[in-house]
Amino acid sequence: MAAISNKAKTMTAATISSTLAKFATSLNYQTIPPEVAANAKLRLLDTVGVCLASIGMPYANAILGHVEEQGGRAESRLFGRDTRLPASLAVLYNAALAHGNDYDDTHSRAIVHAGGVMVPTALAMAERHSRSGRDALAAIVVGYEIAARIGMVASKGFHAQGFHSTSICGTFAAAATASMLMGLNQEQTTHALGIAGSQAAGSMEFLADGAWTKRLHPGWAAHSGVNGAGLAARGFTGPRSVFEGRYSVFALYATATPPEMALATAGLGSEWEILNTDFKPYPCGHFSHPYMDCALKLRRDGVQPADIESIEARVASAMVPVLCEPAADKRRPPTGYAARFSLPFSLALIFVHGRAEIDDFSEARLAEPAIRELSDRVRYVVDDTLPFPQSFPGWVIVTLKNGKKVEARLDASRGSREYPMSDDELRAKFEANAGRALPLHRVHALWDAAQKLDELPDIRPFCDMLAA
Repeated sequence: MAAISNKAKTMTAATISSTLAKFATSLNYQTIPPEVAANAKLRLLDTVGVCLASIGMPYANAILGHVEEQGGRAESRLFGRDTRLPASLAVLYNAALAHGNDYDDTHSRAIVHAGGVMVPTALAMAERHSRSGRDALAAIVVGYEIAARIGMVASKGFHAQGFHSTSICGTFAAAATASMLMGLNQEQTTHALGIAGSQAAGSMEFLADGAWTKRLHPGWAAHSGVNGAGLAARGFTGPRSVFEGRYSVFALYATATPPEMALATAGLGSEWEILNTDFKPYPCGHFSHPYMDCALKLRRDGVQPADIESIEARVASAMVPVLCEPAADKRRPPTGYAARFSLPFSLALIFVHGRAEIDDFSEARLAEPAIRELSDRVRYVVDDTLPFPQSFPGWVIVTLKNGKKVEARLDASRGSREYPMSDDELRAKFEANAGRALPLHRVHALWDAAQKLDELPDIRPFCDMLAA
């Protein structure tokens, strides 16, 4: 018998990427449970809202100018604009909008902001190929499932190595989402995922000075995924072992902790990670949210800034470089964007004002004496008994000036499956965000249209509603 060549073995051996590709090419809207389909509509609305809230910000205008200068075929709508551009450029802008105020959803165990990548990618590609609302929703679900599973394999490993997992995982998920809406087969989609491995990127160095690069990461992931699918459609090949090989994404981009490879494909089609993705109640780094809710509870219980001697936040070690260190910079964030990743600022903001909205992360708030004074009273203690990253916990202990100690603890973030936000809360968030760019009657019409998205034979009328 003739020996089987290495190439033939490669063509037949199942890999993680081929398994994910099989899932992406076989899923259709009819096989998605009703709970998952309804959740996907809420994800679409939540993401569209946070995108619209970022329109006109300086970083967004810079990206807008760049993509409009490139020009090209009118394929996909730019959010808040009357113009269309090639899908790869439209998603670069639209998906970057999603991260402008750090208000987009998070899968806690994967530490991935999936919606900011998936929703703009699905809308742009569905519009480009005149696909139905059902096709777009199914593609959003596929993207969430793949982004979450890749992130769970590495868990904290990408962040620990200095990579933003949204940009890494989102590139693969966007490649699958785009491939699905382009009608690629399993073989082509497998190659698109392999190509994505050479485009995935995203440094956490923005934490040093609040630079704009993190805001670009969902846009770059979406852009790269669309390009990967486009190349695969034309016969371009990518490595099938992009997740298992010697130079796999986990070997290169995650810490030395052995990845849990089985999580990449476990439960595909039966366990839905989109349901385990947290909506955000605050426009800032998600790790801070449960701590802020703890502070809000204590404030409502009567604790006032003038009463506070000190604030202790108990945090998991992986949170420290994001929220707590360098300590001097976190107590005095250099920019409003940097303040979104400062636990001292976020806690002081809640205790002083009882809220944290988009306009509260501003240069004016940074200069407020009451916030500065209280930020100086915040200290952290590392506590790795907290259930992180299985969920995002919070634990705040306040010592009052009379010597009494009061505390509040949450083991999951508000907006999670364990501690959900109500539909009314999610609608209020959407209306507040979308209302920054559109008149209220258009905002209401968008909400209503999304509820019936699965009835649309062509997604384009919905995308037209996102124009200026």
